[in-house]
Amino acid sequence: MIDPRERAKMRKAHSIGPKMIAYLEKIGIERLADLKGADPHLVAMRIDVALERRHINRLGVLALANPIELANRGTDVPGPDA
Repeated sequence: MIDPRERAKMRKAHSIGPKMIAYLEKIGIERLADLKGADPHLVAMRIDVALERRHINRLGVLALANPIELANRGTDVPGPDA
């Protein structure tokens, strides 16, 4: 189960909501740091396999890139817009 603090970190990523966080949880992602260095296409494929159907489309892959980028930057490091 994802800790509420980790959920809050994940929600900082643009276009990530409760549903996508639930998908990440379903594939064993429990911390934003778990996404560091991940490939959004592979994460999408893992979600599709867990759901037993093709569900994550091109826009979903783009959405998954956002928390991965946030994880790569580090959650305590402000982005260029900060």
